[in-house]
Formats: sequence, structure tokens, C-alpha cells
Amino acid sequence: MKSRYRIAALLLLAGMLLACLPVLFSAQQARKQAIRERFAQLDDTAAHLERQVRDTASLLRQLRQQMHARSDDPCSAEGVALMQRFVMSSQIVKSAMFLDGTRVLCSSNSAVTNNLLLGPPPVVQPDGTLIHSQVRIRGVAQRQYVLLVKDGYGLLAYPDGLIAPFSRPNVSMGLFSTHTGAWLARYGHLQEAWAAANGPAAGQAHYLDMDSGYMVVRRVVPPGTTGTVVASPLASIDTRVSQFAHWFLPAGVLAGLVVLGAAWLISRRQLSARAELLHAINKGHLFLLYQPVFDLVDDTCVGAEALLRWQHEDGKVVTPDLFIPFAEDAGLIHLVSRRVLELVVKDLSGFLRQHPGFHISVNLSPQDLQSPRTPRLLAEMQAAIGPGCGRFVVEATERGLLERTSALEVLLAIRGLGIELAVDDFGTGYSSLSYLTTYPFDILKIDKSFTHTACTESVTSSVADHIIDLARSLGMRTLVEGIETREQATFFRQRGVRYGQGYLFSKPLGAAELFAFVPAHSRPDQHARPAPVGPLPRRRPTPD
Repeated sequence: MKSRYRIAALLLLAGMLLACLPVLFSAQQARKQAIRERFAQLDDTAAHLERQVRDTASLLRQLRQQMHARSDDPCSAEGVALMQRFVMSSQIVKSAMFLDGTRVLCSSNSAVTNNLLLGPPPVVQPDGTLIHSQVRIRGVAQRQYVLLVKDGYGLLAYPDGLIAPFSRPNVSMGLFSTHTGAWLARYGHLQEAWAAANGPAAGQAHYLDMDSGYMVVRRVVPPGTTGTVVASPLASIDTRVSQFAHWFLPAGVLAGLVVLGAAWLISRRQLSARAELLHAINKGHLFLLYQPVFDLVDDTCVGAEALLRWQHEDGKVVTPDLFIPFAEDAGLIHLVSRRVLELVVKDLSGFLRQHPGFHISVNLSPQDLQSPRTPRLLAEMQAAIGPGCGRFVVEATERGLLERTSALEVLLAIRGLGIELAVDDFGTGYSSLSYLTTYPFDILKIDKSFTHTACTESVTSSVADHIIDLARSLGMRTLVEGIETREQATFFRQRGVRYGQGYLFSKPLGAAELFAFVPAHSRPDQHARPAPVGPLPRRRPTPD
């Protein structure tokens, strides 16, 4: 009897071991698939970073072209002013300058160039561009800069600004000199060996560093003086491995239930939050407030910005900065955006039919700017309200413009509907002049952080002036956010800014409040003229 139990126990043990074989095989295949997918994601980030490096190099070419187009001395007052405006168009450029050899003759910021420490001799690129790496500014010990020089014109760039737009948890990245192996900019955990010319990652597009437990993508940016590294810990793929394992595990294997149980425990909180947001969308817990927009010249209300809110079941009102990032990660952002447009139709159809010239702006997420569904949803909104009823504006942030081809196609399709485009919060991120020249924006919005410092002695007090000049040179209108005092409104009106919004004029209002507010702050028949129907004309730069 004991022998029978012993044999049964051995058979049971053997069966359990055999049942583990497909689990082990599936786990191995799942891990390989997760590694391939993670490398593809790192490749995508590396491609964006490489594009940023190339765009920075093109800034020097743009500076030279603009300066050569002028007939006066580069160091004239007009030449220095042009260099100052050029620097203001990019958050990664510290200073533009004109040099004789290594001697700076003039620059956009003499306080910086007077304390410039060039460091080692420059690297000469095939096109003649000199690259001074490890450049420092006297008194700023913690930062290194890169100086690009050609034909006497130079740009002092802050390399960390190149990688900041792509920084995220579990991803490390950096720029390095292929000649010295030194890091020019870095974020997160990076090994010195990954940048070394004779290091283990050299010559390999994909490298698994088992000693440090990292997946590494290493690229050399043409013409070959700068390289990029993007890395992620192997541990970051564990959740994805579990998901792939579900696809490979044969049905009925007991171990599959264990994996599913573990995945359920890990994802319980995420799924619960996703279900809660989905419930809020379906049950109408999302609603809009409207922030009036005023004409600064005659102090009348010309439009409003639709602001999304979530009325939680506990009565608390949640602002979009707390749930929109989660909606993007959870794959629900398109449902949220669709609901916003449905709410505009529900709230404002009757009002816009009576006031067809009234402006309404809506905010779209970066994912919306990549989706061909977005123009269709906007067209459905226009059709539901009625042709020519309402002048619509779509606001987009620079984060949504990284995928240039798809974003440009979507933005052009939106303008084809007669809807204007505004770039929101310009100057707060790593802004690029190329965004404003590539995309067909009509309106540039100045962030409230610059509004608050415009009338002060702050070091950023002149930023608003430069942004206004930049918008005017590109033929764009300017709208100022966060106006809270009459002094601020006067400041921007005197500088030619036409539109503004903020608590000086009104707090965000409900739809019924807006309907009562607009007639009291508008001229008779101010909004009676129907909006144009059809594609908008191409914007034209304003002559100097």
C-alpha cells in the first residue's frame, strides 16, 4: 500500500514536472518577444533623439542664412537683435554669436560669452563645422555645453535640452562624443563603457549588458562625431513578458492559472482605475467649463476655451492634468476626446446658431494629433451644430508634434475643415522654431508663467516680447493666458497682442453662465456674422 502511494506520488510529481515544460518553453518565448518589442520601443526613442540632434545642427544653418541675408555688420544692433530672437525660438540654445577664430566679437548674451571656457580643441566635421565639446561657463560648474561654429557664426547649445522631451521612467539616454567617448548629455543610469569607441556596445545596434542588467541601443549620428544611447533595465519588461506568456500558454495548464492570477493581482489597481474612468465617460460624469477669451483692444468677449472636468462620484471635481495622462496610457483618450466634442454640441449648438461668429477652442491630446479619426470627429461636430455656426480652434501642445508626418497630415486635414490651429503653452517645454515653420498654426498662445513675469524684473520678463515678435514674423496671432491684472492686459495690448484670457476677465463658466455672460460683454451683433465654411487660407508672414 505504501509502495502504491509512493508510485502515485512519483507519477503526480512527474506529471507536474511535465506540465511545467510547456510553461518554461512559453516563458522563454514570451521573454524573447518582450525583448524584441522593448528594443523596437528603444529604437523609436533613439530615432526621435537622433532627429533632435540633426535639427539642432540645422539651427546653425538657419542662423547663417538669416544673418547672410542682411547687408549690415553682424555685430550691428540689428544683427545682435536678430541673434537674440533666434535664441528665444529654442530652449536648447543658450547663445548665438559671431566669432573671429576663437574670439567672440558679439553675441546674443555677452554675460555668457564673456565667461566662456572652450575646453579641448574642436572636432572638425566633413562640412567644416567646428564642434567644441565640454564647453563651460565660468561660475556654472555643473553644466557642460557644446559650441557649433561655421563661417564665423556659432551656437552655444545645452545638450540636456535635447533629451529632456523624451525622458520617462525606466529609460536612460545620453549623447556622447564618438572621438572622446565623453558624455555630452545624460539622463538616468548610463555606463561609461556604452559610449567608449572600443566598448562592448560599439558596432552593435542592440546590446544586452547582462552585467548591469540593461538593454542598450547605441547609434552614431551622421556625419559621425556624435552618438546616442538609449537603455532600459531588463526588469522593465517583466510585465510585458507576463502578457506574452498568456498567448503562448496552452489551455488547461495549471501553471497558466498561476500566471493569470499573478497578472490579475499586479494589474488589479490599473484595471480598476480604467474601469472607473470608462464608467465616468459612459455615465456622463465628464463636463465642460468655458474660459472666456477677450479682445484686448475693445475689451469685449470674442470666444471661449472649453476646459474638461470630471465630476467624481464623491462630489470632488477632478482637473484634466490628473486624469488625461492616465487616459492616454489606458487607451481611453480617443473616447475622452470624442466625449468633449459631443459635449460642445450638447452645450453650445443653440448658442452658436444664434452667435455664429463666436470662437470656441478645444484641446486635443498628442495621440489625437496622430489619429486620422480626429478630423472626422471634428467634421461630425461641425455638421451637428450647423455649417457656419461657430469659429472653431483646435489647441495642440508640442508633445504631440514629435511624429512629424502623421501629425502634419492630421493638422492639414483639420485646417481643411475651416478650423484654426493654436500651439498651446509655447516656450514652457523644449520649443523648436521648426515646429512653428513646419506646422500650419494660426495662433500662438503665451503661457501664463510668462504673463506673470512680463511686468516684473524677473530674468524671464523679456521672454514674452520675443515670443510676440516671433509670432508676428511668422504671420501668427498671439493669445495671452493667465491675465490677472489690468497692468498685464495693458502691457500686452501695447505690444500688439489682440487676445487674452484669465481671471481679470472671468473665471471658467458653465454653459448657462456663458450664455448670460457673452451678451453683457459684447457689442450688439458682434457675433452675428457666420463663420467661413471650407479650408482656411495659408498663413502669410507679417512684413518687418
